[in-house]
Amino acid sequence: MWSPIHLYTLLIIAIITFVIIGIGRHISPEKRHKLCSGIAVSNLGFYIFEYTWRFLRHPLPEILQNELPLHFCAVMALLCFIALWWGPRWARSLVYFGVLSASIQGLLTPAITYGFPKWEFFIFFISHGLLLLAALAIPLLTDWKAKAKDPIRSVLLMNAYLVVIHPINLLLDSNYGYTTEAPAGSILETLGTPAPWYYLWLELPALGLFYFMYIFVRRKPTPSPLN
Repeated sequence: MWSPIHLYTLLIIAIITFVIIGIGRHISPEKRHKLCSGIAVSNLGFYIFEYTWRFLRHPLPEILQNELPLHFCAVMALLCFIALWWGPRWARSLVYFGVLSASIQGLLTPAITYGFPKWEFFIFFISHGLLLLAALAIPLLTDWKAKAKDPIRSVLLMNAYLVVIHPINLLLDSNYGYTTEAPAGSILETLGTPAPWYYLWLELPALGLFYFMYIFVRRKPTPSPLN
């Protein structure tokens, strides 16, 4: 974490994301739609590649504990495809708020044990970079605008994920969604509260952050016609 290769990797991801979003902002709506579809397919395709690779590489006990597609970012990868391919409001909202508040922490505080140039290093940063690209494409390259209820709904959906995943962790002795142990260097670890109760301390700050993020993407009221 914060080694030169980590910082260079973040810079490369930022440049690629900036270039793709910048190109998308200056092309026709038809081409922009195709670009968003390409980002959606890229997230789905890399998701399939990543977990096929994981399943072929690890024994079954390790797959159950660490390699199932149950982490929040894995769920977000599927939602990125749904949000950009079909465009339901709940999915677009959850990707925007969820990725830019939670999944982006994976880029800043990567919970990986293998460094450059291991395959795990590239897979981790490519998958999280695609999440970032999709989350920025939704407000910048589509016609999506958030409604006032979208931050609350996104918080509730993220809590629903935690409620579902924690019993699975207890059953498998796993740590999907980090409900049994905080990743090193993360905000969860700095709270100093036992798992999974540290998530309770984040409820109001998360909602406040989401409403701050909402300011930039809110749907502006339509002006009333003059009499």
